[in-house]
Amino acid sequence: MESLGRRAARLTDLRHRLRHRPEGQVVVDGRRLALDLVRWGVPIRELYVAAGQPHDEALVAAAAQAWEVDAGVLAELAPTRHPQGVLAVVDEPRRPRWQAATGVGVYLDGVQDPGNLGAIVRATAALGGEAVLLSVGCADPFHPAAVRGSSGAVFRVPVERQVAIEDMAARVRGAAGEVWLGGGGGRPVAGWEPPRPLLLLLGAEGRGVSEGVAAHADGVVTIPLDREVESLNVAVAAGILLQQLRSRAGRRPSDVSDP
Repeated sequence: MESLGRRAARLTDLRHRLRHRPEGQVVVDGRRLALDLVRWGVPIRELYVAAGQPHDEALVAAAAQAWEVDAGVLAELAPTRHPQGVLAVVDEPRRPRWQAATGVGVYLDGVQDPGNLGAIVRATAALGGEAVLLSVGCADPFHPAAVRGSSGAVFRVPVERQVAIEDMAARVRGAAGEVWLGGGGGRPVAGWEPPRPLLLLLGAEGRGVSEGVAAHADGVVTIPLDREVESLNVAVAAGILLQQLRSRAGRRPSDVSDP
């Protein structure tokens, strides 16, 4: 591998791309995540590894181009905390849109923290959701912090940006599904069994879902809280609601009481 100095033109270009992500490119921060991408068959366009550290031969071999960079310089470049001495540049995934005919889609309204957004994508992928749909004003799902927070799930589940709630709600209802809002003062999550397809609306902690988005909900589902805790982190709430949906969907017919 060729070594790059601190002032190399390629590193200057990479710094710019880290500040202003070009459409279609994603910078992945971390050795483990880069190895996962290789395992999933995601092509590595560019690879930057810290000099003086053992290299993963499979990772280097999978990269179209690879360079060694001084470890201190690479740590300065790393866009997230606790860098692992590896930065990779890959193409933004292109996945089919959620057809809203079956399953669960998670609609996020104004979630601006990329770490929270990534964690919700991770929960959606892990707990059986089919898509994450973002309103205008949400964080970039391919921001390095979102990619890392998702543990790479942004490459495993469809993530759609700038989705109009009017169109998505109409598509779900057109397939005999329902739209539910996660919030206070609604139906307790225990025993909640909405039909599929389901669109689950969630908003940023504190601000919540805007009135315009909430107006499209058929109902509100609530996670009861103890010890005067007013709210949960939105990613935690998403995980609880998705697990409830998965556990109910996975019940055997014999588990359901006769009416």
